[in-house]
Amino acid sequence: MAASLPATHREFLDVFAEEAGWDAHTDNSSFTATSPCRRVTIRHEQKSVGRGAHLVVSARSDEDAAERWRTSVSGAAPIEFVSTLVGTLAAELAADPDHVVYGIGVEPGPFELLVDVDAWNPFDASGLSGFISRDGQAAVIGRPPDSSAPAIHGDASIAWHVAASPDDLGHLWDISFTQQAPDFLMHAVVTKTLDPRPILRTTAFPFPNAVLPLVTIEHVPTPQSPSARPSSAEPARGHPFKRSPKSR
Repeated sequence: MAASLPATHREFLDVFAEEAGWDAHTDNSSFTATSPCRRVTIRHEQKSVGRGAHLVVSARSDEDAAERWRTSVSGAAPIEFVSTLVGTLAAELAADPDHVVYGIGVEPGPFELLVDVDAWNPFDASGLSGFISRDGQAAVIGRPPDSSAPAIHGDASIAWHVAASPDDLGHLWDISFTQQAPDFLMHAVVTKTLDPRPILRTTAFPFPNAVLPLVTIEHVPTPQSPSARPSSAEPARGHPFKRSPKSR
């Protein structure tokens, strides 16, 4: 359930484009990062509201061709998930662009997902399958091309959808993948979502006010300086430090 403001996503993309050597272009409220091969773009639209996607990753056979696949992010998706999405994409694109754009060079086969049965319930009904968290506030949903289920977000090309909707907040964030999006990209984000461990951050990290009730804060002692630590001849006292805070 950990959340990050769309403005934080934009700040991350600014840094990413500079460090990865992607071309960056700003136009009014939008920001676009284009890969060195010109076949993949990441567009961030600051004015997007509601459930509309504010961050869209698109892949094409060349920069003027029609879109082959798309990944969309809306709402306050955790920056850790955005980082996983973009970092995984950039690493594979640098290694094998055709794999990213066309899926060439990879034998088809299922990915293995490790699912904590104490945190997630599987489901397969009404043309959809996936996992719903035990508290019902998050879901990983798969929709096959031939499914009779209504299209996700009204877009029949969406094959996978990851979403969080806390009881008291309603829609918080979601990430969608169209049919031809690379399996490795979907797998990276879904694996991150299914991990039941809390996301750890410092209190300096900006949380949206709406999700503060979901955050657990733990104060830790100030680490001792080397000169103040017990010597090797003196047993250490106290308990190990805990990382903090954490949110789910």
